[in-house]
Amino acid sequence: MPKIVSEREKEMVREAMHIKGIELIRKKGVKRVTVEDITIAANIGKGSFYSYYNSKEELLYTIIKKCESNMFERVEAMLSEKAEVKEKLIKALKEIYLAEDSIVFYVAPSDIEYLLRKLPAAAADWEARKSNDYFSRTLSLCGIDESDCDFDVLAYLMNALHFIGAADTPSGEQGKKKALDILVHSIAGYMAGGAKQ
Repeated sequence: MPKIVSEREKEMVREAMHIKGIELIRKKGVKRVTVEDITIAANIGKGSFYSYYNSKEELLYTIIKKCESNMFERVEAMLSEKAEVKEKLIKALKEIYLAEDSIVFYVAPSDIEYLLRKLPAAAADWEARKSNDYFSRTLSLCGIDESDCDFDVLAYLMNALHFIGAADTPSGEQGKKKALDILVHSIAGYMAGGAKQ
């Protein structure tokens, strides 16, 4: 007779897979994490894994989206504060890229593309809408007109930020932190230049 598992126990298993999944993404990268890695780390059987998720890609995408959603809630709260636009943007960018629980530097755009190729087509549609929505909401909260902030330029700046943050640098952590700080301030300055005065 199969073991009856309560909803609370199921939630605890999901939470364990989520926490261990984040650790594995940071340690191995999205593409190298396996179902076996997850089941061993979360201390569950392989069969149990598939009673929660259809694939490792589904789990990893869910983890990334949950982290992203939690982070954006914090960013929205920061952007809603009374402060200069540039200062709000600096604080928000630091929250996105430099917060202790951020996985941004461990997940490249190519990782999202990889996961989306393995998931139903509806996921890709949702991803495109969500990205545009986050961008529009961020600009709106800062009083920035979308036409005053070239998305292509911003994408290059964010890619530079991601590149530096994700790089293993033999030249020292202090230089990396300073470079990230300079980029964060530059990006915030560029975006704030489009804010209504």
